[in-house]
Amino acid sequence: MTNTIATPTWVLNETAFGYANSLSFVGNCDMQYSDEYRQGGAKVGNTVQVRLPARFVVEWGQALQTQAVYDSTVSVTLAHQAQTSMAWSSHEATTELDRIRERYINPAADALANAVDAYVFNDVYADIYNAVGTPGTTPTQGLTYLQAGLKLSDQAVELMRSAIVLDGEAEINIANTLSALFNPQADISTIFKKGQMGRNALGIGKWFRSQNAPVRTTGTYTASTPLVNGANQTGSSLITDGWASGATTLNKGDIFTVAGVYSVNPLSYVSTGRLQQFVVTSTISDTTGDMTIAISPPIVTSGALQTVSGSPADGAVVTVLGATDPAGGTLATTTSKQSMLFHPETFAVVSADLDMPTAGCRSTRKSSKADGISIRMVEQYQIGTDQNPTRLDILFGDATIQPRGACRIFG
Repeated sequence: MTNTIATPTWVLNETAFGYANSLSFVGNCDMQYSDEYRQGGAKVGNTVQVRLPARFVVEWGQALQTQAVYDSTVSVTLAHQAQTSMAWSSHEATTELDRIRERYINPAADALANAVDAYVFNDVYADIYNAVGTPGTTPTQGLTYLQAGLKLSDQAVELMRSAIVLDGEAEINIANTLSALFNPQADISTIFKKGQMGRNALGIGKWFRSQNAPVRTTGTYTASTPLVNGANQTGSSLITDGWASGATTLNKGDIFTVAGVYSVNPLSYVSTGRLQQFVVTSTISDTTGDMTIAISPPIVTSGALQTVSGSPADGAVVTVLGATDPAGGTLATTTSKQSMLFHPETFAVVSADLDMPTAGCRSTRKSSKADGISIRMVEQYQIGTDQNPTRLDILFGDATIQPRGACRIFG
């Protein structure tokens, strides 16, 4: 009987399969493979462009009314190289294929996937301004997840194509709640047997549990009533006052609303009647009770890129998520798990071909547009030990390309 040998192609195919199937968060993002570096190979710091869909305003009447087309892209920097390594003897490579899979390849793929998944999840979550739940309190009712779905519906996002990734405690709580309700038998069976939610529950396409859900900490301030300082403000910052002087910090990722400023549907541009949430994009502390806060989304009151119903009024109350009261309230430092409901096109994770070393080694790679990955394998035979030390590398970059397509769930 002819032995099957652990060839580089076999190892890479097995690794790529295990890697792709171990990504709970990244696997539901827009995973792209950039082939512009196919010949020369990419390096850390190279950038690729991800195109955004165009947006248009509908005009009424028979007269032609042309409008500017915003054909925009988001730059994604290939900033991260992750690798894992292993070694086996030529005897194992010839006769113990299953052992190589179990002892080396599967753990390597899991470790690589887990590292990338955790990094990306923690890197992008603070870009998202839609949020539900209460900081520091794990949700236990289906209403919280229905509210998250409503946030996406307000933004014309297709829920059945979306995925939700929950930290473990959040998922077991909602699974326990819904297992006692009148639900389709198959869904109850999934909850009972696996302890996790099944597909299409509460109108959401896919449910996942992840140990990589980020943990974040809110800012803090003592008793104060923060207000908008100046009317007709637009853009990516907001001038405010009324904060507790010398005792206020807003952290990147904190979320707030402004009285009278509502979100709009990005297709009809009609107000949803629900306050627009803004996320702080850079940590800031006050010295005199005044702060100019960097925010997302930018305040845009008209045109194809409109985000809100109107500019905030001078003196409009600013309410931070987690504060005890809009008027005279406080914000305590609170730690929260961050689960996420999101459409695949919210985040982009791009992989590209690394350079192929040739000096005294054998190099190969697995590149797949379908899976959106490129993994390089380099091995070098050690004559003194009859071992083949092998490393697996992946070069990737990530970015939030359409933040309106996601909703954070505080836990």
